[in-house]
Amino acid sequence: MLLLGSMLGLIAPGVAAAQSDAPDCVAIVAEMLTPTPSTGAIRASAGCPSSGPVTLANRWSRPGARSATERAALVEASSFMRDARIYQAVLGLTRDETRPVADRLAGIKVLLGYADAGGGVIQQGAPNGRGAGPSNLVQGSVTFTPDMRSDVKRELYRLAAVDHDPDVRFAAQKASESLGYVVPRKEQGKGRTP
Repeated sequence: MLLLGSMLGLIAPGVAAAQSDAPDCVAIVAEMLTPTPSTGAIRASAGCPSSGPVTLANRWSRPGARSATERAALVEASSFMRDARIYQAVLGLTRDETRPVADRLAGIKVLLGYADAGGGVIQQGAPNGRGAGPSNLVQGSVTFTPDMRSDVKRELYRLAAVDHDPDVRFAAQKASESLGYVVPRKEQGKGRTP
């Protein structure tokens, strides 16, 4: 337990233990810190309001290959928690052209869910899938900035216009269009090198 607490302290000083979480969240965090957590642990982390955002952000930030099942579980769990730490980790991964394309595409899916007001993504810690609001925040939650949705729109537009990977450009263009931003054809692939 002492080792687990010190590892949590390294990941998120100030949230050194899952004190406001259910007792089983300690075991979930321990598994999330392993090289290959189960999909069950990844999904269950969305039910841990204090430690969940930290461990999910950590999994997104971790370099290296991940399985399709881990990726799908990360998308699912992250879609149920609105927290700026997850958002920043996913945004960083999505921008990084050295990361696997499948991970970047998964990141676009999460960002779209966060920016789509009608997408059903709940505020981190909100019970029963109710919408985000100040009364639904839990202690320790890191809320989005007011301009997060605009930031996501701009980032998707940028990816659609200049990313080097055609699959990322296509996914970003479709996501951008669904948010009301259409990338003109002349802009697509503009920053590519032949």
